[in-house]
Amino acid sequence: MSRMPSGRALLAVLVVLPTLAAFNAVPVSAAEKAGPGVYDDEPVEREIELARLGYQNGVRVVFSRDETSGDWGLRQDGQMERNVPLAYDEKQSMLAAYLTLTPRSVPVPRALLSEPPAGTPTPPELAHRTIVASLVVADNLAVPTSGGMSTAAAKTCWDLNWDPYNWAELPGSPNPASVWHPAKTYYSSSYGGMKMYSYSYLANCGGFARHRIYYKSFGTYYKQHDSEVAFFHWQAIKKGSVHRYRKVHYDGAAGDTRNGKYIG
Repeated sequence: MSRMPSGRALLAVLVVLPTLAAFNAVPVSAAEKAGPGVYDDEPVEREIELARLGYQNGVRVVFSRDETSGDWGLRQDGQMERNVPLAYDEKQSMLAAYLTLTPRSVPVPRALLSEPPAGTPTPPELAHRTIVASLVVADNLAVPTSGGMSTAAAKTCWDLNWDPYNWAELPGSPNPASVWHPAKTYYSSSYGGMKMYSYSYLANCGGFARHRIYYKSFGTYYKQHDSEVAFFHWQAIKKGSVHRYRKVHYDGAAGDTRNGKYIG
């Protein structure tokens, strides 16, 4: 006949279980954790991830497509004074960026083949690539050096990412946190109206930075990205597919770098 645990033993179990759960939840590779913490205080459109890529210099890259809007996404996350966003050529299609970022040994998500507009010539690189319908996960990739990739080695707190740009806010010097940036929303309507893509770069050199991106449909803005950028880290986001009214919102913070533009 089994014996019930004592009150003291039961208390020990209740204390240990949450600790074990938290320990087991820690990701073991860059590819397994695609990005920093995501908020859920307002609805955000579901992203269907197509590829999670981790690089030897610490950069993490995610290709995705939004379930409702159909917008494509390219997210890059990294660390200040260690690395930079790898893909920086806004004229590249998502498919072209993927082919440039990955070696031949890494499969190509089938969904990306439908991203370039109809009539776009098929990239010759596809002839040497495996096409898969499932999520592609690859880690420990060498940093690419081919065209369309950044030539810089690392970013500081005072570096911008997009040039030219529609907006740019820099932290204080020499103390980044000495300059406070209030909450700010940048609307595509202020830069020519409906645009195909939103580009936004956010660096956190002050302790807090939150990144939100939206598109407008039938008079309502819908959130398609929301995350907090960790201290002394950066995040670069490309979102879009067709002409829409769009906006990018940053929370009030000290010591952050905000830089972005609308294209198309």
